[in-house]
Amino acid sequence: MKSTKVMSKNALISLLKEKVVGKAAIVGMGNIIRGDDALGPKLIELLKARRPQIKSRLFDCGTAPENYIFPILATSCDTVVLIDAADLKVAPGGIKIFNLDEISNVSFSTHNPSPRLFTDLLRTGKENINIFVVSVQPKSNVLGEPLSREVLGSLEILADALSEILE
Repeated sequence: MKSTKVMSKNALISLLKEKVVGKAAIVGMGNIIRGDDALGPKLIELLKARRPQIKSRLFDCGTAPENYIFPILATSCDTVVLIDAADLKVAPGGIKIFNLDEISNVSFSTHNPSPRLFTDLLRTGKENINIFVVSVQPKSNVLGEPLSREVLGSLEILADALSEILE
């Protein structure tokens, strides 16, 4: 994969506006006690504070997103945005947006089964649902460590961008 720098908020907003269709559900995945892997759950926490009116479409799925398939589908969303830390082979804090056909090449360290199985199950419930992944390169996934400065910066950019585009 090519080198990815931390995307600016405006660039991220532009890309997300292109990708999000209709009403969106945001799914944060990750392990809150493993350093930067807490990105997804921390983002959901921030978005719930900033946009309480869409709280019902914000999901902290932790390391078991498959447990949230029915609640996500119950939102009647048109788009599902999966947020997770992943080894992108770039500098810590780098952000990349993936289509589903690209995620088999990405290492999501704390999820078993893979996010691909989760997305396949979502599609079984709603075939035409638009799903994509936003990932951030972690610096450390060491047990008990806080989010790194680099990932905290990307977390703020993601929270600002998603807060702006969510209806």
